[in-house]
Amino acid sequence: MRRASWWIASGAAAAIMVGLIVVHAPPHRSGAPASATLMTEGEIRERDIAFYERRATEDTASASDRSQLAGLYLQRARTSGSFADYERAEKVARRSLALRTAHNGQTFALLASALLARHDFVGALHVAERADSLEPDNTNHIALIGEIQLELGDYEAAARRFASLHFDSDQFTVAARVARWRELTGHSDAARRLLRTAIGRVDGRDDLPKEQVAWFHYRLGELELRTGSIDSAEAAFRRGLDIFPDDYRILGGLARLESVRQHWARAIDYGNQAVAIQLDPATLGTISDAYRALGDTAGAAQYARAMTASALEQPGPIHRAWGLFILDHGTARDAERVLGKTREELRSRHDVYGYDLLAWALHREGRDTEARVAMAKALAQHTEDPQLVRHAKAIEAALAVSSSRSVAATGGSPCQSSRRTCN
Repeated sequence: MRRASWWIASGAAAAIMVGLIVVHAPPHRSGAPASATLMTEGEIRERDIAFYERRATEDTASASDRSQLAGLYLQRARTSGSFADYERAEKVARRSLALRTAHNGQTFALLASALLARHDFVGALHVAERADSLEPDNTNHIALIGEIQLELGDYEAAARRFASLHFDSDQFTVAARVARWRELTGHSDAARRLLRTAIGRVDGRDDLPKEQVAWFHYRLGELELRTGSIDSAEAAFRRGLDIFPDDYRILGGLARLESVRQHWARAIDYGNQAVAIQLDPATLGTISDAYRALGDTAGAAQYARAMTASALEQPGPIHRAWGLFILDHGTARDAERVLGKTREELRSRHDVYGYDLLAWALHREGRDTEARVAMAKALAQHTEDPQLVRHAKAIEAALAVSSSRSVAATGGSPCQSSRRTCN
């Protein structure tokens, strides 16, 4: 199943951690046509966006209208994957906060979410800490800061934040963030329980956009898939798809699931449904691998090129799923390129998956002693992820082969070659 493993940690995780902010439906607007109840959720959102854009133009001093508009842009971005909408959300949220910071905590969270989606983790942390300074001991702010610290790889600080939390089961966004912490630190069962409890809460709500409710099922499905519970992953994905049939994240998840099962034609079908909505690099890579498994090298190359084009348009120094894909399928020159981009990202972001990518790039360049050091950092949180285990084993195997060759070249024993005394 090696073909399907490169996306597990990098692509899926990156899609998850964009800062979940629950945006409730905007308040009822007087004068809305009676036919609005027959409109789709997307059509209603477009009408609401037009309404609040007009309000923001007419009332240049309204912080609340701009906050509502930022939330709507984020909703649309999560549905379509549009980075332009994340940029719009950031701009409008900043304007709202420039008008008013007091009693505007939701807008701080919206701004942090937009920055997370654009991989500006340092900026997002600054915004979240500013919100916390204005409203100390706010559970949502504390959890948001912890989430960002996880992304930056500051695990000790994140652990302190999450350990200080006291929240009830109705705070499902907080539960989702705590679940991510538990998952990254080797407690997948605890993460699974938290997500299932959160799902029980959101499934009973009728005031949340369907894409937000579906996200919780997607999140559980990704966790189940990453930990090898394939049937449970499929059940979670399908429940999410029943709620929101056009969810490109879930469709991409089903493509990856079918590739793990080696049902290549199904993987291609689900993948194409997903990329018709959003050109997600991880899903494009999954389709490329499926075509390669079927012996269609032309199809594999076509989707690999599309993956590269899409990945290079993404925010941040490197799209990690693309980086791993290139390391597994590219040339030595490609590996050098990925290594450079990975080192650039590690200047500010020191999480386990960044070190995993560094280790794998070094391994591909034959620098396995350095790769072992990086891999130790990737494994330091005891994250339950088969990709990390596979990479670590490959690096150790390469080092063992190198050691054996060194011994053979010197004509000595392992003890002699390392200047140790054998008993």
